[in-house]
Amino acid sequence: MSPRHRRLLPWLALLVVYVVWGSTYMAIRIAVREMPPFAAAAMRFGASGLVMAAIAFFVDREHGRPTRRQLADYALVGVLLLAFGNAMVMWAEQRISSGITALIVGMVPTWLTLFDGLRPQGQPWTLRVWLGVMVGMAGVALVARPGGGIEAGHWPAVAMLMLASIAWSIGSLYSQSVPRRLPLFSAAAVEMIAGALLLAVESRLMREDLARFVSASPPAWLALVYLAVFGSLVGFTAFAFCLNELPATTVGTYAYVNPVVAVLLGSVFLGEPVSAGLVAGAVLILGAVLLTTTRRRPPRRVQEPTAPVPSEATSS
Repeated sequence: MSPRHRRLLPWLALLVVYVVWGSTYMAIRIAVREMPPFAAAAMRFGASGLVMAAIAFFVDREHGRPTRRQLADYALVGVLLLAFGNAMVMWAEQRISSGITALIVGMVPTWLTLFDGLRPQGQPWTLRVWLGVMVGMAGVALVARPGGGIEAGHWPAVAMLMLASIAWSIGSLYSQSVPRRLPLFSAAAVEMIAGALLLAVESRLMREDLARFVSASPPAWLALVYLAVFGSLVGFTAFAFCLNELPATTVGTYAYVNPVVAVLLGSVFLGEPVSAGLVAGAVLILGAVLLTTTRRRPPRRVQEPTAPVPSEATSS
């Protein structure tokens, strides 16, 4: 491969992250129209987790076997990201369009910054943080009002998406504080398998009708396969490659691009309406993310900030 093509590879991988993770919301919407949400998520992450475990067996084997503490730590991360965060998104998308879902979930970087201020070693809250939270909440109110694209009576689903964002934020911050980290693919495998197991329990507790899988159409099955193969495996691998080849701040731009991609795809392929309120809310939410993720770091900390932990990596 020529040096020129080698330089292009990371940018192509970043484009994959933009498109694939932005499209997962549309795929979820298609799948949960005909499939039980928790059981579908359990199937997706169970399959993806087993493939990740096989990859980790060859790629991460030089790091040795994980300890019980490592398994417990990353299992908890998987529960927060998948069994709570993803489960709520899957449930909500039965009632809310994919584009609006992506915009509300797009608040995750803002919640991350807010909750980070609660940690002893976290970045202290500033006026920018509080302003970002208020602007973001105003944006959520705009996209979630009936005139913004959501039918009246769907506020419980909006609340579930807010809780999903908070669960992702807490899980992401916890993953950063794990004392002994697992290699990338091993960590993803543990998170996905642990999340899938609890999702299966949730499906059982919710008494989901598994017969819906039998009657599901080919598009619904294709959407579920797409989520497992592209959303979890291809997207995650592309993201990991980007982190090794590009500045973390560049990779972190997925947080701004994914919601826009989701809104466009939902409008074009699913006929989801794009109202003036939706556009205004989207601008406010993306502005909030920009406010809270681009604040200045103290001069004593010279290392480059890491990219936001991607909820999409193992969840959406």
